[in-house]
Amino acid sequence: VGAFTLHAIPAAHEALEQDEQGHYRCIGLIVEVGPWTLYHSGDTLRYANMVDYLRRWSIDVAFLPINGRDPQRGVAGNLSGLEAAHLGRDAGIGLVIPCHYDMFTFNTAPPDAFVQAAATLGQPQRVLRCGERLTL
Repeated sequence: VGAFTLHAIPAAHEALEQDEQGHYRCIGLIVEVGPWTLYHSGDTLRYANMVDYLRRWSIDVAFLPINGRDPQRGVAGNLSGLEAAHLGRDAGIGLVIPCHYDMFTFNTAPPDAFVQAAATLGQPQRVLRCGERLTL
């Protein structure tokens, strides 16, 4: 689309689900624009071969959920902060920006565990506050 090239990759919002034609019901997007490659995972858990999918691209920035899952609160599957930091490192992502926090009181997680895990793993990260802009 114009200067943007979009690639859909599977996402697992609890599990990988496919329709009758074999299309994945949930997806994340790899966005290539100019010299940048971005990844927005959408709602997802880590699944088998996910790192292999992501390593097909040299991802500069990834937006990964960190609110985890909690069936008792009605929160479907997403990465936790620790899982997001590990995925970023394992997939060789240049910068991980966490998402899915500080939006809804029933469905949030503080970014502290993500920040700590990223620091321990050496995974570059940046926590953005509501309305904050990132310029690359």
